[in-house]
Amino acid sequence: MSYRSEGRDLAGFWLTPDGDGPHPAVVFNHGSIGLGPASLPGLQVLLALGCAVFAPIRRGHNEEPGPYWSDLVPAPWGSPEMGRQLVAVLRAELVDVLAAVEWVAARPEVDAGRIAVAGSSFGGVLTVLALSEPAPLRAGVSFAGPSMSWPDAPALQTELLAAAASGTAPLFLAQAFNDHSLQPTYAIGAELARCGRPHETRVYPAIGDEPMTGHGIFATGVDLWRDDIGRFLARWVTG
Repeated sequence: MSYRSEGRDLAGFWLTPDGDGPHPAVVFNHGSIGLGPASLPGLQVLLALGCAVFAPIRRGHNEEPGPYWSDLVPAPWGSPEMGRQLVAVLRAELVDVLAAVEWVAARPEVDAGRIAVAGSSFGGVLTVLALSEPAPLRAGVSFAGPSMSWPDAPALQTELLAAAASGTAPLFLAQAFNDHSLQPTYAIGAELARCGRPHETRVYPAIGDEPMTGHGIFATGVDLWRDDIGRFLARWVTG
């Protein structure tokens, strides 16, 4: 499948449940290294929950047209300019996410009133940002989020806390204990609570021995989050 965003035709992976629908749907957003086969078990869980699932590939990833994000962040890592560049890159990729949501909403087999957004790592960041936009989204699930960049990018912290405050849709924040940093879940969760926004936060047990294994919780921790996410989506989207 392909969808169109800012003049680019971008690929995506489309899964639908049995039956004619209309089905609830989840737009799943990959991380900074693109969409890979490791995500398939997690996507299949979302499918088994009764959701149509679209995993769009954003500009520059997986050899899709457009610049790759790191080429647009040349400033030294941790510098104020790097943080600003990173926010600009993510805002540009958010355009692709919202275009993918529009593509899904237009599908005849989808109930356009029951669409959620989810994502891992950078995709988790984009999930938080997407829920602050005027898009037809009922809820969101952010896996791992900006755990790798949060300590080094105050500009990104500011952007995400503002998005948490301005959005209204329910949001689930999920991380493994051995992810790079748990501060995103603590800080964003606190802002959601301050604003009275429906949300859940979960820090699951460590996965493996390395931070990157914990960071990949969407792929590596399916058995940890399956029931919680199923319950969350049933409450806000699929039920």
